[in-house]
Amino acid sequence: GRQQQKPDLVKLSAQTLLSRIASNCEVQIESSGFKLSIIKAIGIADDIVIKVDEDAFFQIIINLLDNAIKFGAKSAIKQIDIGFEVSNNNKQLIFFVRDYGPGIKKTQLKKIFTLFYRSEDELTRTTPGTGIGLALVAQLAENMQARCSVINQMPGVKFKIKFPVA
Repeated sequence: GRQQQKPDLVKLSAQTLLSRIASNCEVQIESSGFKLSIIKAIGIADDIVIKVDEDAFFQIIINLLDNAIKFGAKSAIKQIDIGFEVSNNNKQLIFFVRDYGPGIKKTQLKKIFTLFYRSEDELTRTTPGTGIGLALVAQLAENMQARCSVINQMPGVKFKIKFPVA
């Protein structure tokens, strides 16, 4: 198979990454009629640093945004929140992408990052794609020692990418 490229890890502050998300993704979001809301972390040191492969990081964010836009196309609140929070005594930094769409069925939350998995409802059948998006997201995250998870939010879902603090 294809050689796994070793991620090119650099230390970047969470704040730097967040500000680059805005400039990298605003067009993608606004052209689809959504509003991007960048959530500034309160009470978290701005200079908290993680090791990321910047290309991979943005591939993850763009994938998650694509999904949010695709699945939230019919939702009343066309907004996507992106921000970060810390957990585990500041040992973990969590980036999140939250939408206000239809959410994900409980039974599917566990399987959502599995290769080629697609939730089987009317909405997705009319949406092109193979479900490779989230499997790729999980893989890219793993290459950076990060982990992905997702939780329902009523409305919508929140995807989290947990990085160890550098």
